[in-house]
Amino acid sequence: MASSHSLIFIGGDLPHPNVRHHLPLDAFVIAADSGYAHAIAMGFVPNELVGDMDSITALDLTDARDSNINITQFSTDKDLTDTEIAIASATARQSTHITVVSGGGDRFDHVLGMVHSLASCALTVDTTLLIGTARISYAAYTKEFQITTQPGNTISLIPIGGAATVTTTGLQWELNNDTLQSFASRGVSNIATGDSVSISVTDGSLAVVEPFFLNPGDIS
Repeated sequence: MASSHSLIFIGGDLPHPNVRHHLPLDAFVIAADSGYAHAIAMGFVPNELVGDMDSITALDLTDARDSNINITQFSTDKDLTDTEIAIASATARQSTHITVVSGGGDRFDHVLGMVHSLASCALTVDTTLLIGTARISYAAYTKEFQITTQPGNTISLIPIGGAATVTTTGLQWELNNDTLQSFASRGVSNIATGDSVSISVTDGSLAVVEPFFLNPGDIS
């Protein structure tokens, strides 16, 4: 039976080497353009390669072709980013989970667009972005949301696409049906008081940003 978890590697900087310990081993792997090299470096052979192929090296593209990987190349004159194409592919597979891996360091406009695109995807699919040393999850009115964390961890709640009405449990500064505005920073740098945080969103969507791979034993 095909995996219902899709794992997407995108371009930019190489992800932190220890990120691989937190990735599903049985996922369907999609590489977006030069994300192919990152997937290989993490020990994953992509099942699919998508994008306009403007940043993947000629050597990697040849390797993908020689490995009989399913390749779908798009024109550079396109409406979607390579990441959005990969997300669309994962959605078309009826994935129940989507994890996107990025080392960061990409163009800021791409990163900003990616965060918003994933927020839209997260309305129907459990979606996570691992970028740099941060994990970004998404909470929306469509489902109850809970994360496992550590006491003292910084948790930031960033409204996406407009204001969000939020109630929390497990944070130093709790929210009780409070409205976070998308043009203000009130949700930034809250602190976990225990090993879990619950978030309920009655209106709008949130990007939930927390540190990842920062424990002393995680960094090599």
